[in-house]
Amino acid sequence: MNRYSVTPPNSNTVTSRYKRPIIDRLLGKTTLEWKCDDGHDESISASLRFTDYEGNFPSVYSVLRLPYIMKTYIESKHTPLMSTPVPFLVMDAIKFLDGIVRPGMKVLELGGGNSSLWFLERGANLTTYEHSEDWGAYLTSKINSKPEFYYTGKMKLKIMQGEETLSDLESHNDHSFDIILVDSMNDFTRRNDCMRVAMKKVKKGGWLVLDNSDNPVNWRGADLLKGKDMIKFTGYSPRSLFVCQTTIWRM
Repeated sequence: MNRYSVTPPNSNTVTSRYKRPIIDRLLGKTTLEWKCDDGHDESISASLRFTDYEGNFPSVYSVLRLPYIMKTYIESKHTPLMSTPVPFLVMDAIKFLDGIVRPGMKVLELGGGNSSLWFLERGANLTTYEHSEDWGAYLTSKINSKPEFYYTGKMKLKIMQGEETLSDLESHNDHSFDIILVDSMNDFTRRNDCMRVAMKKVKKGGWLVLDNSDNPVNWRGADLLKGKDMIKFTGYSPRSLFVCQTTIWRM
């Protein structure tokens, strides 16, 4: 699918459905529909068990990791935080970032969780924006339960959403973070808006990460970085049996 032949949504008013509930749910064949600013309707469909929304097939590496992914999928039914936390990104993207993250790096993430623990375990100085006070408290309790493992004190957790998050993000000095991960929930803080601000806050030579970059609701944010060096990963991610996409830009 040539995504540039489709007008991306300009808001979060995107509906998702299975046209044939039983068969499509089994295949992960998901249809997204939205109305564009000029009034015309757009839609795309993808069988997410086999491709991402742009029609890309999963990497061999992520396919070979399916036994691990199934294990983490089963684990997710019992606990929201993994016994060995990793970010919910495409497996190849996790491997790539594992070769980059070093103790003392300044990392900012929009949307906290297992990725927060993973960054802290590697000694990063972490700033996390999270919309849910309850989830933030649960995450903090997990960190404090193993201070020697998660380097307690290296995380600044900010509970806010929407315009408040964007305003606070703007307050950071430009070119001040080694890595920024944009993985917020669009219902609370739109990733497209986060990308617009975050791209100014990454150091020259640093990295900007957008998860689910294949989803039309995030296309406008990804398009802000046209022309930048990037690596696009398509494959399976922990705790998910659907194919998705993570894009990483070198700034």
